[in-house]
This record gives sequence, structure tokens and C-alpha cells, in this order.
Amino acid sequence: MNKMCLSDLSAELSGISMIITGLSNHIDEDCTKLNAAAFQQALFGVTCCLDRIADDLGKMSIE
Repeated sequence: MNKMCLSDLSAELSGISMIITGLSNHIDEDCTKLNAAAFQQALFGVTCCLDRIADDLGKMSIE
């Protein structure tokens, strides 16, 4: 298994930040709305990424 480094985690967090910014367009009245299922799937994807990052950080702190 490859070791995670801080730059990898930083890139993942930046990506998640961009996803959340994109999802915030759902709230904007001038933008095309996501249907409820797509919005829910996108949020689920973000939570999965955050859980994986938390696990990776936990493993890094042990080593």
C-alpha cells in the first residue's frame, strides 16, 4: 500500500472544497438545479472522501 503524504491529502481536500463550491450553486436561483437524487449522491461522495481522508490522517499519526 502506498503511503499518503500531506501533499496528497492537501490535493484531496482542495478537490472536495471545489465540489462543495459547485454544490453551493444548487442554492443559487440563477443556476440549473440538481435533482434531489443527484444532490444526495454528490453529498454522499463528499462524505466518503472525507471519511477516507480521516482514516489516512489517523494512520499517519500512528506511524
